[in-house]
Amino acid sequence: MRNESIMERMELFVPDASSVNVKKEGNFAFYAITGIFIFYTVLPLISVLLFSIAGKWTNTILPERWSLSAYIKIFSNAEFISSLTHSCVVSLCVVIIDLSVVTLGLLGISFGASRRALALMEVLAIIPVALPGVVLALASVTFFGKALPALLGSPLLLICTESAFSLPLVFWTLRNAFRDTDIKQLYHASCVLGAPLYKFIFMVLLPALNKGMMAGGALAFTTAFNNFALAQLIVGARWKTLPVLQNGYIAIDGHQTSAMAIVSIALTFTLIIIAGTIKGRGTGETR
Repeated sequence: MRNESIMERMELFVPDASSVNVKKEGNFAFYAITGIFIFYTVLPLISVLLFSIAGKWTNTILPERWSLSAYIKIFSNAEFISSLTHSCVVSLCVVIIDLSVVTLGLLGISFGASRRALALMEVLAIIPVALPGVVLALASVTFFGKALPALLGSPLLLICTESAFSLPLVFWTLRNAFRDTDIKQLYHASCVLGAPLYKFIFMVLLPALNKGMMAGGALAFTTAFNNFALAQLIVGARWKTLPVLQNGYIAIDGHQTSAMAIVSIALTFTLIIIAGTIKGRGTGETR
C-alpha cells in the first residue's frame, strides 16, 4: 500500500507527455512569429544600408561594387549639415517644452488632487492623437496667419506645433511614472528631513521620474526629428529639416537619400541606447 501511495504521489510531479508537447509547440510558434517579425522589420533597413554603400547594383542580389561616396558627399554638403542641425534643434526644443509642461502640470495635479484637472489634461493630450499631422499643421498655419502673421514659416511655429503633436507621448509615459511614485509623500519626507526645494527637485523628484522622462523624451525626440508633414507644411524649403531635404533628394540621388536615412536611423538608435543607459543608472541609484 505504501508503495502504491508513493507511486501515486510521484505521478503528480511527473509532467504529462501531452502537456510537454503542447508547451514545445507553443514555444516554437512564439519563436517563429518573433523571428518573422524581426526579419520583416530588419530587412528594409539592410536593403537601405546596402543601397547606400553600393557603387553599382543592377541585377544581382548583392551590390556589384561597394562605395562610401554617398556618405562622403552628404557630410561634405553644407545643406545636409544645416538641415541635420535644424532637426536636432527642433527635436531638443520639443523635448524640453513637453517634459517641462507635462511635469509641471502633473505636479500641480499631484499636490492639488484635482480629478477634473487631470481629466481635462487627459482630454487635451488625446486631441493631437485624434487629429492627423496635416490637419494640425494647417490649423496652426490658419490660426497664426490671422493672429500672429510674423510666425508663419518660422522655426518657432514649427517647434510649437511639433510640441503639441508629441505631447501625448510624453504625457502618458510620465503619467505612468507619476502613478508609480507618491510625489506628495516624497516631498513631505524631504521637508521633514530639512531638504531645500532645489535638492528635492534634483535629488529626489528627477531620479524618481527618470524612467518616464527618458522614455517620453526619446519618443518626443524621434517623433519630431522624423516628422516630414509638419516641417513641409510649416517651414518648407525656407528652413529645411532633414526629412524635407531627404524628400528633395529622392529625385536627385537615391544613394545619398539612403545614406541620409541611415544617418537618421543611427542617430535615433544612439539616442534610445543613451536614454536606456541613463534610465538604468537612474533606476539603480533610486533603488
